[in-house]
Amino acid sequence: MRRLLLPLSLFLSLGCEPEPAPPVPGDVTLARAWQSETFAGCVLASPLAHGDHVIVSTGDGRVVALDPDDGTIVWDLALPEPEGQLAHVIATPVIVGDRLVLTWQVVDAAARDPAAGPRSAHHVAVIDLVRGELDPAFPIVTLAGSQPAADGSGDVLFRASNALSRSRLVHATTPDRELGLVYVSFGNARDIQPWHGWIFELDLDAWRAEGAERAIASVLLTSPSNECGVEGESGSDDMICGGGVWSPAGPLLVPDDERGFALIVPTGNGALDLATRSYAHTLMRVRGPGLAFDPQCDASVCEAFDVLDPAPACIASCEDLFVPRLLPDDPPFDAPGCEGLTFFECYAALDWDLGANTPAPVELASGRVVHVLPAKDGGVYLLDDEHLGTLHDRVQIVEACGAGGVPCDANWAGMMVTQPLIAEVDGTPLAVIATFMPDAVHPAGLVALRVIEDEAGAHLEPAWSWPSLETQEARERFRRHPSGLRLVTIEGEDHVAIVEQGRLGSEPGVLHLVRARDGALAESVALDGPGQRYAVPLAIGTRLVVPSCDQGNAGPGHVEAWDAIVVR
Repeated sequence: MRRLLLPLSLFLSLGCEPEPAPPVPGDVTLARAWQSETFAGCVLASPLAHGDHVIVSTGDGRVVALDPDDGTIVWDLALPEPEGQLAHVIATPVIVGDRLVLTWQVVDAAARDPAAGPRSAHHVAVIDLVRGELDPAFPIVTLAGSQPAADGSGDVLFRASNALSRSRLVHATTPDRELGLVYVSFGNARDIQPWHGWIFELDLDAWRAEGAERAIASVLLTSPSNECGVEGESGSDDMICGGGVWSPAGPLLVPDDERGFALIVPTGNGALDLATRSYAHTLMRVRGPGLAFDPQCDASVCEAFDVLDPAPACIASCEDLFVPRLLPDDPPFDAPGCEGLTFFECYAALDWDLGANTPAPVELASGRVVHVLPAKDGGVYLLDDEHLGTLHDRVQIVEACGAGGVPCDANWAGMMVTQPLIAEVDGTPLAVIATFMPDAVHPAGLVALRVIEDEAGAHLEPAWSWPSLETQEARERFRRHPSGLRLVTIEGEDHVAIVEQGRLGSEPGVLHLVRARDGALAESVALDGPGQRYAVPLAIGTRLVVPSCDQGNAGPGHVEAWDAIVVR
């Protein structure tokens, strides 16, 4: 018999919220340290730390090193761009030793929304972080590729105009390479057809030794089809093509006993059909170098795959593929437009692609590894690492936007676009998850779940929420996408940093510090800008560096630094 887990709101209303722990000695306050100059472009990517510098990539094609003490510019590099074009950086780059690997899209400089295009090319470059210049050993790569269509009708081409890189770049090492491999992921803005999920594997050693033409080692395509509906129109509510790889946190790099490493790749909306090798709304475990993928599903129970309502036995059988679903005792979604629809028909109707979120791994006391995966649908999934098809638990932590028939400003946004932050409290793993709510009725905020392993197996239990989901404050805060999460340790006490995004151009964002142990608010301060959705604050000790996209995707933008100080 399945264990009954109360919804978090009911759990809290019954008075089961844990007693607050004693406060840390002294009060935590946030003091402004500095603010950078204003950049012409928006700061969409997360800031990074390298040595004594803060590295900032901007939407107007600049890569800047800032002094972490006062925010002054140490060096400033402009990415190459044709006349009248803009080098627009969205995806967070990755640092490899003293090098930065980053990708950018080439768009019309006059575009009102550079993220939406029009896009003419996607480039990848390597920057020498010591000299602050392009590394001449790595000529700039222009991404291109193709993969055979599943129906044998020809090749599916990577189209620069229909691709957008939002996911953080990922670096992996191998014993036979000095520099390793970097992975660059793509979906598309607004799901304009034809669009697909693409991942490019770049071999840094081959790139340096043999030039740009040898940099691309492998290409992964998540929906190998050329039958993608009406070209130029959105396919966000269609179940064809798609499978975009766009989670801001990027694919998850995990160890693999046989191949050294694997990527767990979240995919967005579109076609889910094992017969045509289309893997939208899934987690794909791609093992080791080469980007070859086999879901390892049991053919005997997956032979008659129903794309609208896959058989539970089939999707549970897959070793290297996770497919979301409700548990047997879960009620159907209470969301406008989902009445009478199957799980995946509802996903399509509301643009609730699974690939908005990246899972976080948790090692339990027994040595078993599980993954905590939030979803746009308001649920948190707990799945097995050894066998991805095994779903241990699912907890609905917030209601659907518009549930109960209230107006929802953005059904497509869902309620979570994040990666859980994993902390440990009294020896128990704690998954902290950022939620938001685009209506004026239902609560949202930070929700913490304990990851428990006992005689009943692995499961999730409510720990705390901030603001408490029973309060009016939780019905007013977090109405838009927040930032990513960062763990900050202040005098031995772990805190979660999050930016609650303000309205662009009219409302400041708010930087919150929430105690991980019990969800107590330590401090909140208003920023000079509205903050930036998805971007993860950078922590340098107890100094937090946060970006803002001041007026929209076209910019301007800046970063600002705040110090967490204990006042006695």
